[in-house]
Amino acid sequence: MKTMSEKNEKILKIIHLVAMSIWFSSLVIMFVIALTIPNLKSSEAFYYAHKINYLIDFQILTPAAILTFLTGVIYGIFTKWKVKENKWLKIKVVITVALIVAGTFWLGPTLKGMTLAAENQGFSLLSDADYLSKLKIVTWSSAINAVFLFFAIAISTFKPGNKTQ
Repeated sequence: MKTMSEKNEKILKIIHLVAMSIWFSSLVIMFVIALTIPNLKSSEAFYYAHKINYLIDFQILTPAAILTFLTGVIYGIFTKWKVKENKWLKIKVVITVALIVAGTFWLGPTLKGMTLAAENQGFSLLSDADYLSKLKIVTWSSAINAVFLFFAIAISTFKPGNKTQ
């Protein structure tokens, strides 16, 4: 299979790194916002904290995660970095797909439901055990996702067991 030119590979790398940086930063920001929610003093701030996290998730994080994955696939097809030849790339693919699937099918819908509940019920949610459980799970899931993504970044940097020269 033909590989891409060095210039195009560098452009792809820039896009990949920027998308991954946006994805990682979004997770950290969502974690910090979620930590503040129980301490907010107005129903309006309570709602907007949820709305901001929702918008970050669906308008920034999700497109960045998908772009990170797609540029990674292009790397695997059109550059010297072949997934089947490098264990570290296989690990990175598994992490990326797992994070995207968890976010798409569980975290995203949970966050959407919490945002709608915050809009409709406001502060009363802070006495709802189900809501508080979801808030704790979403908060720590953001942190755990950031840790896994950081691990993927680290293995990309160190390339343990690299077979491609």
